[in-house]
Amino acid sequence: MKKRLLYFTATLLTLLFLNFIVTPHTLAETYHSDFCNHLGTWKNLIGQADRSISHGQFVMSNQKEGEHYENVSLITGAGERSSGDLQVTFAYKGQKNFGLIFRASESSPKNYQAFVYLGNGNWQLSQSTPKQTIDIKGPNLTSEQTYKLLLRYQGSSIQAYLNEKLIYDEPHVSYREGSTIAGDWKGYIGLGFFNPPSQLTVLSIKSGDIGSISVDVDPHEFVKLRNKWKEQLVTENYNPNIPALVKYVKSLSDNAKVLYQSMSLNPQRTSLWSLQPGESASAHLTREVTNLYYLSKAYGTQGTDYFQDPKLLAAIQSGFDFIVSQKGYDGNKYYGNWWDWQIGIPQKFIGSLMILGDKISEESLQRYTQALSAYVPNPYQQLYTKPQEIFVDLSFVPNFSTTGANRTDLALSVLGLGILQKDENKIECASNSIKEVFQLVSQGDGFYSDGSFIQHNKIPYTGAYGNVLINGIGQILALTQGSPFEMDNQSVSNFVNIVESSFLPLIYQGTMLPSVNGRSISRAPKDDQMGCSTMYNLLTVAALAPVDVQKKLQEAVKYWIQENPDYYLNNPRNYNSLQLVLSLLADNTISGQKPPFIGTKNFSSMDRFVQSTPNYLLNLSLYSNRIYSFEAGNGENKHGWHTGDGMLYLYNNDGVQFGSSYWPTVDPYRLPGTTVDTVALQDEASYFTTITSLETWVGGVASENQAVMGMSLNKEGTKNNGILLPMNLRAKKSWFILDNQTIALGAGISGDTTADIETIVDNRLLNTTYHYQLLSSTGLINTRSEKEKMDWLLLQSNQQKVSIGYIFPTAQEIRLQSEKRTGTYAAINTAFPSDTTYTGDYWKFIINHGKNPINASYAYVIFPGATPDILKNYNKNKDLKILSNTASIQAVQMDKVGYLGINFWESSGGTIAGITSDKPISFMKQTKAKEILYTISDPTQSNETVHIHLPQTSQNILSMSEGISFDEVTHSFIVDFSGSAGQAKQIVLGSY
Repeated sequence: MKKRLLYFTATLLTLLFLNFIVTPHTLAETYHSDFCNHLGTWKNLIGQADRSISHGQFVMSNQKEGEHYENVSLITGAGERSSGDLQVTFAYKGQKNFGLIFRASESSPKNYQAFVYLGNGNWQLSQSTPKQTIDIKGPNLTSEQTYKLLLRYQGSSIQAYLNEKLIYDEPHVSYREGSTIAGDWKGYIGLGFFNPPSQLTVLSIKSGDIGSISVDVDPHEFVKLRNKWKEQLVTENYNPNIPALVKYVKSLSDNAKVLYQSMSLNPQRTSLWSLQPGESASAHLTREVTNLYYLSKAYGTQGTDYFQDPKLLAAIQSGFDFIVSQKGYDGNKYYGNWWDWQIGIPQKFIGSLMILGDKISEESLQRYTQALSAYVPNPYQQLYTKPQEIFVDLSFVPNFSTTGANRTDLALSVLGLGILQKDENKIECASNSIKEVFQLVSQGDGFYSDGSFIQHNKIPYTGAYGNVLINGIGQILALTQGSPFEMDNQSVSNFVNIVESSFLPLIYQGTMLPSVNGRSISRAPKDDQMGCSTMYNLLTVAALAPVDVQKKLQEAVKYWIQENPDYYLNNPRNYNSLQLVLSLLADNTISGQKPPFIGTKNFSSMDRFVQSTPNYLLNLSLYSNRIYSFEAGNGENKHGWHTGDGMLYLYNNDGVQFGSSYWPTVDPYRLPGTTVDTVALQDEASYFTTITSLETWVGGVASENQAVMGMSLNKEGTKNNGILLPMNLRAKKSWFILDNQTIALGAGISGDTTADIETIVDNRLLNTTYHYQLLSSTGLINTRSEKEKMDWLLLQSNQQKVSIGYIFPTAQEIRLQSEKRTGTYAAINTAFPSDTTYTGDYWKFIINHGKNPINASYAYVIFPGATPDILKNYNKNKDLKILSNTASIQAVQMDKVGYLGINFWESSGGTIAGITSDKPISFMKQTKAKEILYTISDPTQSNETVHIHLPQTSQNILSMSEGISFDEVTHSFIVDFSGSAGQAKQIVLGSY
């Protein structure tokens, strides 16, 4: 008995040890490519081969060289190894004489080993030097099937698996002549073709340590993933003692009742729900599937009136059958907007299938998922947009690969299809495809090193597409976490760090700033809770983050949620979002008392700037030859013409600014901070409108809570609905940002117009629950419209923090205009129309430069929270010195706070206040008790080397950024801006 026990114990320990050494999560999978988008790095060891990407798949074929077609190609990017796992997944179409290459010498074409399929069930293991082969009788491959061939090699031991079945197992491979396979040297992996000409479609290749690739995936893993997805959307553990959950469930139930009662169940129906006014046919199809998704959530959520209701289930199933069989979502044809067919419909369809689970028959599930897979074959291909209501064959954009949020949206659907179809290749493809999305880019769509996010090539889109992107990535990472498909820790960490730097500075009171929402600013409020969605997304990301970053994200989200907890508790997007919020609010270790971001940040790669203080937030929206001024398209943002012309967003907790009533009511020709040609423009109605500037000088410097920003404004080339306008307005605009005020300078303002060229000091929406009065240096202003010269102006509120002061260092004539404006979102957005009428009370403060200004200028100070006494004494104290306000140099100095800001505009630079530059730069000096900080940038992003003379000597240099050196001969600092992309460099000198 004791011997048996010892034997059992030894056996158990051995099994545990073996299990440990082959567990995928403890061993390295060093190379993995699905080849859907990247060819990888290949080298022809023997012969020639063509390699390309076709329909999101890797295709390789051997080419004739001399009299032979033999080709051996190595993946040099996979590295060398003497032992390991090597797996190829491929679509078989009758090919012969092809196989896996392992242990191949990069320098010797006669030194490689191969496992080859000869055809008709015949396989062969071979090595080239000396030439040796072993014939193997194995399974016959069937055309049009997908196969997974796994080779496990170590020393002279070889194992081969085909679709998880062992087809060859030899612990000590010996050839006919008695020699043993050479297993004591390192080599590369690859693919081989051994006559005649052939072509192979490869879905993926993996390699790694022995045991790093699972022979098979436990079928229960797919069930767990499906249940995990379902549990994000619904709950079967209803607790009536949680008020927020009760309210959420009741809302689900009430919504389902309305949808169910309005759903057509007539066998002769032509639609499930009626077409809405202004709704396109493809958008209507998406809405119908979305409604079925809402009904599915009600069916799957315990506590609703429809929980597991068989009649509702029958209606849902009938609805999906109708969508596929009668409405044309069958995988063969499509019409209208590609987004509906590839993103809008699939995400809601797949979510419903996850909820309904085994209530959907296997036959129906197969039919649904086959149709979905036709529209979303992989995360990389995108359909063309076609005319509405005219069915056409599927037409994917050639030589194109999706980016950003579109990629992650498609990847999420591919993941869902992989789970439903129990297809691990699709799951891996989805997971691999998103890695590229959060790799930093230097041009085009994606995240940049400074935290910028671009979509549609040149549009700042952190709030809209960026928000969708982190939602998709967060869901994929969360769903696969703890499964055989989870992403490596380093990739997850990279993603988390990007989210932290890109999003936190751009949120105010839980809402994303409009300057990074693109055309989405024109959507009615129910479609524009960008910040609210971000809160849920940040909590999802936090769960993936290391402990320190996790706490930082949770602290940030709790800070914002506590400002408006009812919204998040009453309007969660799904059950999981509600649970995340409830858990966060109940966690006493997370205080949420500290503002998530205080300071300044220049997003130079998207021409955006933000300053966040304890009392207000300031945001600048600019554009250049690198960034579009605005985006209109798909019937959205019809009045977005001037949102990039230097618009200054000032949030001061007044509760209404840039909120739901702002965009449909604001005068779109007079946005705060802009200098504009106010000539009337037509609503943007063209398919897509985007405009860049001819200018490169846009950007600035930011350090701590101070900054200098500038924009060379040039309206030449402006188009309206694709028609070139005769605009020729030019101006140099600068903002000098301090802890409690911003000095705005304009110079070189020139142009001709039939209207007026104006600078909009402010266009302020008033909170009608507050009491306001307008004061100026000439007294109380009671009229609704007047023009007068003044030294200062105060929009005073009975809420002190809401008051704003405007100071004019030189008395300035200002046109004051009070007006009540009304409007609807339908007037600026026909894609998401809303006829609700909004009303806004505004005060406009305008500097009119006339119809034909030549080198006109302006100067004013914005002082949030000002009082009459502060304004009366401001100019008297003479703290502010405007050193220059010309088209060559704009410079401001405030000695009391140790601030000097300069924008050098000329190509030859200039000299002022003891500072000399030989190139156009943005410059800031901050004098502190023991040190002086010089912050410099190249806003032109031309990668120039700049020579700068400073009044201080080199003897006191404490530190310099990389790329800066000091020339002892010329006593100048040499700043190399190569690769800086508009970001600043610093010189720190001792001031003692």
